[in-house]
Amino acid sequence: MSEKKTFTYDVTYFRKKLLNRTWTIVILFLLFVAYNSLQIPVEGRIQFFTLFVPLLALFFWFLRRNYLKQIEILSSGKVELEGGLLKQFDSNGNCASIRIKDLEKITLDKFRGYDRVILETKEKIHPIVNIKNREELISILENISGIKKEEDLTDDSLWNRKTPIYFIPSMIALLMLYIPMVKVKFPILNPEFLGLFFNINLIIYLLYAPEKENHIDSKFSLKRRLIFISLVVFFFQVYTQLEKVGWFKS
Repeated sequence: MSEKKTFTYDVTYFRKKLLNRTWTIVILFLLFVAYNSLQIPVEGRIQFFTLFVPLLALFFWFLRRNYLKQIEILSSGKVELEGGLLKQFDSNGNCASIRIKDLEKITLDKFRGYDRVILETKEKIHPIVNIKNREELISILENISGIKKEEDLTDDSLWNRKTPIYFIPSMIALLMLYIPMVKVKFPILNPEFLGLFFNINLIIYLLYAPEKENHIDSKFSLKRRLIFISLVVFFFQVYTQLEKVGWFKS
């Protein structure tokens, strides 16, 4: 193939999904902080906000920076086919290339809700996510390499039909909260304890839940980000409970 073909990423679709995800996180975080501030005595709220407002500002700054950075990376990237080579350029102009004739497998699947192409050679695995005109790209690769595409229909979501099974302990704790006889014997059972218990349950689930390999870098793992957010929430919960019992005053 001597003619150069250029494929860009679907930035519009990516921006839409990223915005939805970012605002969901922001709203849930604000609701959580607002709820927990109401659980603290009025005289302790100033101390609460003095401690957590800077953390909130840092959190929002991190989300905005991450959003802009991801949009920039995707907008600047592209894939080129020329002279029997596939070249993938990142936002810094760096190029990763593969000889199309060296392809041993072409797999189509879903990754975090985006269409993905996984190109495999003996030396490496090369993923291409959310590319525009994917069918045209695959058609060209099949014609040059002689390899037929395969489809991986495995669910890539962290949440599936079996997920509720892992949260049975939290469901039991919720039921116990509304049984008067149990509440009398276990005074620790209250909405705040339930929230803390559920969050611990969530962290344990995320630690052991399977996740599709991104084939790039483990630091971009969705699981790792969710665990980080859950841990931040966990420390908020612990702080509010310690504040309520007067631990900081002592």
